[in-house]
Amino acid sequence: MRRLMFMRSKHSIKPSILLFVTAFSLMVGLICLVNSGYAERESIVPGRVLIKLKPGTPETLLSSVLSSPEVKVIGEIEKLNVKILAVPPGEEEVWIKRLEAEPFIEYAEYDRRVKALFTPNDYYWDFQWNMVKIKAHKAWDVTTGSPDVIIAIIDTGVDLDHPEFLGKIVPGKNFITPALPPDDDHGHGTHVAGIAAALGNNGQGVAGVAWGAKIMPLKVLDAEGNGKDSDVAAAIIYAVEHNAKVLNMSLGGYGSTQTLADAVAYAYNKGCLLVAATGNDGKNEVMYPAAYPEVIAVAATNKYNGVTWYSNYGPEVEVAAPGGGGSNWIISTYRGGGYAYSSGTSMATPHVAGLGALIWSMRPDLSNVQVRNLITSSAMDLSPAGWDEYSGYGLIDVTSSLPPTLEVRPLGITVLVDENGHFYPDNREKLRISNSAYRPLQWKAGISSPSPWLEFSPDSGITYHGVDSL
Repeated sequence: MRRLMFMRSKHSIKPSILLFVTAFSLMVGLICLVNSGYAERESIVPGRVLIKLKPGTPETLLSSVLSSPEVKVIGEIEKLNVKILAVPPGEEEVWIKRLEAEPFIEYAEYDRRVKALFTPNDYYWDFQWNMVKIKAHKAWDVTTGSPDVIIAIIDTGVDLDHPEFLGKIVPGKNFITPALPPDDDHGHGTHVAGIAAALGNNGQGVAGVAWGAKIMPLKVLDAEGNGKDSDVAAAIIYAVEHNAKVLNMSLGGYGSTQTLADAVAYAYNKGCLLVAATGNDGKNEVMYPAAYPEVIAVAATNKYNGVTWYSNYGPEVEVAAPGGGGSNWIISTYRGGGYAYSSGTSMATPHVAGLGALIWSMRPDLSNVQVRNLITSSAMDLSPAGWDEYSGYGLIDVTSSLPPTLEVRPLGITVLVDENGHFYPDNREKLRISNSAYRPLQWKAGISSPSPWLEFSPDSGITYHGVDSL
């Protein structure tokens, strides 16, 4: 259990009380030092080590090193050339040092824990103040998302039979129990998925930010909301290889692994938008994977646009989104076909993932860097002015983030005549019109002259070929 320390305003107090406060502060400092080592041990997955082989390393070399019957390869992340080893619990450090000494091994490291970042509550329907705060409802007049954009929910799974996800789910994977579908036995992933992309305008429940987008459920957290970096890394690779554009990670842990860092970099270099939660401990330390530079780190705000007390902060924070708090939590889908209130940076994160999906729905030609810039540059600045370590560039603004619609101007053709004033175009003169906007563009063409001395013969020479919209 973490201890929370609240700062109070300074007033004049008696010297004896000052001494007591000083002694208490020293004691708290000692407790924190002890807890930091404890937290480090607690973040390590017992009995597991991750290693990366150098390119071209034959399997026989690794087999010769793993001579102990208690050590074996139990999995791999092929794209990263990473092997997952089972070692005797308590001997992780011994094996890491031994493996690091081998010339064909690039690195050896602990596998670390990650967890869902939320606080649960009873489920019921009230209203979605969060969508109003980020102006999602106004943006839906322009786009509600495209089924060509897939949001990967890397979490506890998703309720595959929930009515809010009817026809929206693409094949995913269960990394906890690979033989089973990525169904949600916890509820967290279903709640997150609903915020990002629950069906809208269907007469029931809630609406997600990008309700027209597809959802890819990738289960990396168990029924208790706990998981491992290696599974998160494997899920990231899976998402990239199966055409997900936006990767939502409402999870995190303290401490980085090179395996997870490599997976994040791989996805980013492949053009994906990665979004993750900063953490719920109210401390000056952003959790991983949110702390990686390739990831949009999302802080949480309350109904009054203030950063919540629990939201972790630091130089990595990029934007903020509604996470809920106090009596105003976030309503969304829940396992069992229901709905629930919840709060946390986990809830803030899918708002940003949904926004990324909306932008790509309008402009699929944009790069992930361009999408990221649209999100940050249009954010509503929160106090203090400019970027800050609590809210980043500010609260996301869905309407302002969307690419501007095209300015349509009349098109004309300039022609040159010969010395006798004659111009004879053939019957195959073509004018090609294209539309890169999301919505259809209605158009018409005609032949006219503003000058009385110019006439067309015949005056009906335009063929539409049955196309009247783009």
